[in-house]
Amino acid sequence: MVNDAAQLTTLPRFWIWEDGLSTELCDLLLKERATIQEKKAEVVNDHVAVDTKIRDSSVCWAPINHWIEGVLYNYGLYAAQETGWNYQLGRPEQIQLTAYDKDGFYGWHQDWDPLNVLPTVRKVSVIALLSDPSEFEGGKLQIDVGKFHTNGGLDIEMKRGTVIAFPSFVFHQVTPVTSGKRYSAVCWINGPKTF
Repeated sequence: MVNDAAQLTTLPRFWIWEDGLSTELCDLLLKERATIQEKKAEVVNDHVAVDTKIRDSSVCWAPINHWIEGVLYNYGLYAAQETGWNYQLGRPEQIQLTAYDKDGFYGWHQDWDPLNVLPTVRKVSVIALLSDPSEFEGGKLQIDVGKFHTNGGLDIEMKRGTVIAFPSFVFHQVTPVTSGKRYSAVCWINGPKTF
């Protein structure tokens, strides 16, 4: 674990694989996704609920131990090792398959909850873009570059199959989709609390 705040600012905030998933794997995952019942995405504030002022998307969950879990998990482990984040990591959570229709978005948020009462917390987030950017407009993944998103975030250029991994405490968002539909797969890798 990084204990020195100065060191934290020098470590990479994310790791990207431009061709992380092949077109064939994206097609397969979308085909499988179509067979799973989806629901409106929820957010956690003081309770779990749908709140379309914070997040407007639909989600479904890949079966436990689905093949995409192993793929995204390995990318997350590699990123954590190569970047020097030095996290003690355990198993991933169930993979979330997300769809953003026109006007869909997810405002600035973190994937971890330091007030979580469980013995583990999300430590690494891994996102794969399953749609071709020609199929939608807007829907940019933005990462906070350390300014607490007061000046916006860094647009992450993603093509179909791009995979990105970053620490789960990093603020990020998906900007509103202005046309089309955006699909992604999300993996969170948990690890023991260190505080």
